[in-house]
Amino acid sequence: MKTDLELETWRQEWRDRTEPLPELKKKIRRQNLRTAAAAIAICLCLAVSSTEAWLHRSWFMAGMAAGIAFAGVFVGGFAWWVRRGAWKPTAQTTLAYAELSYKRAVAKARTLRFSFHLLLAMIVLFAGFTAWHWHDFHLRERMILGAIVIELFFLKHLERRKKREIVETKKLVDDLKE
Repeated sequence: MKTDLELETWRQEWRDRTEPLPELKKKIRRQNLRTAAAAIAICLCLAVSSTEAWLHRSWFMAGMAAGIAFAGVFVGGFAWWVRRGAWKPTAQTTLAYAELSYKRAVAKARTLRFSFHLLLAMIVLFAGFTAWHWHDFHLRERMILGAIVIELFFLKHLERRKKREIVETKKLVDDLKE
């Protein structure tokens, strides 16, 4: 049996030039919006915590504002570094969008894992602070500690979901390369 090379060349060109799946384009657009929303949320949290620290002149809230600023810059910088090469597709093909989706899923999983460990360290520091100043541990501080612990579990849940997405997008990329 003889393979028609011209037909195979046409097939490859057709695959390379096909329009990306509309679902992939929508997914990438949603991810871009979420990234912008996350940056806005971090700035909003920093502004609220700084305002709260300024209004109440509380060393606890000043520490929280500093912690939020440190975590925001640290995690934001890590996320920016991990996402290098995953900002836009290399071409307007389905394969390029699938590869971009895969790179972003891997970067997000790494960022979630990093955030989980950073938050775990924050909980240990917060627990040490609480043990040192147990007599000043009011309802507000309990609520903040509870929110941090809930966020820890939520990050682990998101990491598991992102790992499933990595497997799915890797399968899609492999299928498109065949």
